[in-house]
Amino acid sequence: MIASNYRKFPEALALQLVLQWGHRLVWALPRPTTRILRAIRAARGAAFKAAGRIAYPVKRVAPAWVREAGKRARALGAMVRKAQRPLDFNAPRKLNAFAQRIADMRETFDRYMFNISA
Repeated sequence: MIASNYRKFPEALALQLVLQWGHRLVWALPRPTTRILRAIRAARGAAFKAAGRIAYPVKRVAPAWVREAGKRARALGAMVRKAQRPLDFNAPRKLNAFAQRIADMRETFDRYMFNISA
């Protein structure tokens, strides 16, 4: 619905956009014909002129030493990840007696398929 309204009335969209195309204030609408609307338009134009142009923020650029430090930190992280040894939890290891008994029971139960019916 909003898009269809903007297609019907493109000047409504133009008034809502903040555009920095020209160096002077240009209105998208035609000049008003009544005295009160002309006064409103003049006051609005004076207010915009007094406020000045919109100052858009300038994107800050990181210094070269920050970029270099980030690159080296990423390289160190990659090197550490590459050097890490994966942990194999299924590898044989020494267990205490209770844990060894549980592991043996699991192996025994995994060999057989149980079918429990009510």
